[in-house]
Amino acid sequence: MDKKSRLSRHSERSRTHFAFSTPTQRGGRATESRNLSSIATKAALFCAALALLCSSGFSQSDPARDWTDKHFLAAFEDFFPTRTGEGDFIAVRAHQSGSNQALEFSFILENTQDPHANRATLREAQGISLYQQLAALHAKDPEKSYVGLKPDLKVETWTFTAAQCPAVQAQYNAFENIQFVRPRDEDEVEENPIVYEINETVAGGSSQVIEFISTRAIPRWAVATHAALRACAEPDQGRDSSASDKKGS
Repeated sequence: MDKKSRLSRHSERSRTHFAFSTPTQRGGRATESRNLSSIATKAALFCAALALLCSSGFSQSDPARDWTDKHFLAAFEDFFPTRTGEGDFIAVRAHQSGSNQALEFSFILENTQDPHANRATLREAQGISLYQQLAALHAKDPEKSYVGLKPDLKVETWTFTAAQCPAVQAQYNAFENIQFVRPRDEDEVEENPIVYEINETVAGGSSQVIEFISTRAIPRWAVATHAALRACAEPDQGRDSSASDKKGS
């Protein structure tokens, strides 16, 4: 199958834009609402969306890859949580679909109602992607379970207050000015896109969104926020005492 055909197939399969939110209007940004019968239903659909985008769907069956694909979902959930935060929060996590070469990362921006005490938590795979770490560990010891391999997975964690890292408040404010726009059929899907998973509760409204079109507003904001927080982490000024988070969260 040539590249054009593979891209077409990927586009047809991945065109769906997943957005789950409560009806609200804030900061000039209208959010799309969809009534779900229960939190369990929402979570199941969200995980199904993530699983759909994680799999490349192009290669022939490979037991080692199948094992890694299956257990990567659990590892990603363990090491890059997005469903927790105190008060208002914006949580984002990202991984690369298909090739899984880019370092996975996540961040949570928390609004404590005190601008000086607002904080952020940044997590990033250490050295190589979490997916590649998991694949390498499984190749080295195929009989070992994911639980047995989990302590050897390496993810760094940093925590910052707004006073330590001005980007915390700046990027929180920038998010509230994002204009939500429905995806269009002509939006170009990259062959191995970065998938951004967003979970936010702000000003009485909440939403969960998956985006994988890099030119759209939310992915651009996520990239800028990650870069700004990463810059704050360079001198290790906000580094958590357990930087190699081997237990996940």
